[in-house]
Amino acid sequence: MGHDMQRVPSTTLSGPDSASRPESRHLDAMHTTNDQLLPNGTQAYNGETSEPWTQNGASGDTNLSGSDAELPQVDAKMIPLSITISRLITYAYTELVTLVDTLPARTDADRRSEILKYTDHMTDMLTKLLVLVRWAKHAPQIQKCQNIIAYLDSQNRYFDCAVDSIYAAFMSMPGVRMRNYDVGNAAEILSTGSYQRLPVAIKRMVPPPKLSKHQVRETLEAISGIIRRRILCGEPVPLAMRRYVIKNGRIVFT
Repeated sequence: MGHDMQRVPSTTLSGPDSASRPESRHLDAMHTTNDQLLPNGTQAYNGETSEPWTQNGASGDTNLSGSDAELPQVDAKMIPLSITISRLITYAYTELVTLVDTLPARTDADRRSEILKYTDHMTDMLTKLLVLVRWAKHAPQIQKCQNIIAYLDSQNRYFDCAVDSIYAAFMSMPGVRMRNYDVGNAAEILSTGSYQRLPVAIKRMVPPPKLSKHQVRETLEAISGIIRRRILCGEPVPLAMRRYVIKNGRIVFT
């Protein structure tokens, strides 16, 4: 029974009638196909060179024309097909070893049921893998379609950014209008050499011009006269402060 158990996956992969079954021929071709395309646009890569492969087995860049080389290369969500095949083979072998180890402790009916379940499950898995391999034949075309879609998406984003920038510039235009030229004031300055209509508040910020010596002398004399008048005509001065000298706008008590 154990010997029959080990022949179940072998019969499924390469049995006596495997030469006449198309599935078996495709499964044998999976071992020689290292890098192809997975479904949903997922392209496989060569495990050694990490470069996409074309139908001719060469690097994908060798069959790209000048326009194709300018397209962005989409590498997201891509895994090697060889890894998928290797993992499926490892999984099938592990399940087979587990089945062989556990069957001796079961009854004949349970053995037949487990063998049938394993055969059906592995047949489904290998059929799905066969679909992946057939999909892999169209890897260059699907990869090119993905690159074109990515290029169109990038152009669409550029167009949206341009539209947003134009709209933002349009909304900011009312606040950046240029005023008309002040022709009247310009003519006045050119003709008279000065501008007479400045706001009064500006004059407060400008320091007054310095007084001349004559103006300073007159101002000090005026201040001395005011002080003398206040002393003579104001309130009586105490006896101790009646000796004083008024000079240069100041009063000095002696």
